[in-house]
Amino acid sequence: MKNVTLIVDLFLTGFYSCNQNPENSESKQTMTKVETTVSKKENAINQVVKDAYALISFEKGTTLDHEALRAIFTNDATTYNFRGDSLVFSNIDDFISGFKGAINNGEMTAFNEVKLWGKTEYFGNIGHRISAYASYFDGAEKIGEKGVSSLQVVKVDGGWLINSIIWDVKKTGQSIPV
Repeated sequence: MKNVTLIVDLFLTGFYSCNQNPENSESKQTMTKVETTVSKKENAINQVVKDAYALISFEKGTTLDHEALRAIFTNDATTYNFRGDSLVFSNIDDFISGFKGAINNGEMTAFNEVKLWGKTEYFGNIGHRISAYASYFDGAEKIGEKGVSSLQVVKVDGGWLINSIIWDVKKTGQSIPV
């Protein structure tokens, strides 16, 4: 009988010690902080990605700030995209030149790309942001395409720069994570 009582006591002690008191405001505060805290590093990575979206977007009658766009990339940055059926590669300077050319020859009169969803991971001086996006072309209010970008970033001279972007455009049968 003593063994049964001892086992019941141990069980109840363990049970109650594992259950947090929901009235304990410190526990709630700690849980809230864990859910909402974003590190300075993650904020900095997210900011360079946000800057990229802003810098490639432009309205009719305006132009891109090519120097500002170039400044958020490493010298040897690359882009890879699957807009068509095969992979298209370019270095960042060719990408910017191609974008500028499409604007100058009238192929693109306005462009707006917005983030739909994203997730950031990092370690030390490297980071990764996966981001679902929607693109609007030539001032249209209807989404022209959706896709997912993977941006790799590195910390250089105290700031975060984009080293590569890989993206794929949503095709029939694919769903965009949100």
